[in-house]
Amino acid sequence: MFPYSMPVKWQSLRDVTELRPSVADWLLNTGSLTERLQALTSHFKVELLGQKVACPDESERHRLSQNTNNTWQIREVILQGVPLETASKVGTNSTVKRQSMPQDWVFARSVLPDNLCNSTWANLGNQPLGSRIFNDDKFVRGEFEIGKLTYHPLNHKAFSPTQDFWARRSKFTIENYELLVAEAFLPDSPCYW
Repeated sequence: MFPYSMPVKWQSLRDVTELRPSVADWLLNTGSLTERLQALTSHFKVELLGQKVACPDESERHRLSQNTNNTWQIREVILQGVPLETASKVGTNSTVKRQSMPQDWVFARSVLPDNLCNSTWANLGNQPLGSRIFNDDKFVRGEFEIGKLTYHPLNHKAFSPTQDFWARRSKFTIENYELLVAEAFLPDSPCYW
């Protein structure tokens, strides 16, 4: 139930030593994750799980500047897609249809200033946040923090100790606003293909 939160112990990038190069390529890419995922599917979707005024968790408060008195909104979404090789087969028969259902690729949790959400981003809805951030040169991205997911953020099922599923987060600033964006790369995510 929304808000789901992010089951990660965040670490500085310099403290993470076990990233496979293919996963690191996704986690450390500073471009638009939305655009990168959209290039892999003709059926990209952002499912808004919820957005409301709420308190950031302790880790999020620590990462945001301590000198702000902002009211925050928490926004959680799932980025979904159908891999291109199955997207072209949709509708050919029922077996392929079941296999070509949209997959949950990324769970994203954002901490956004309420003032920004009520003005510039009042109509965000199911639009990807990345399309707003990466189309505005005034946004500055801070350093990445990386962490392993301990369980699935939506169904809370624990992952096996032999499974490594990763998340990243970074702070963005624009003018006097700060926002925090965390992205969990779920088991079906292209970063593990």
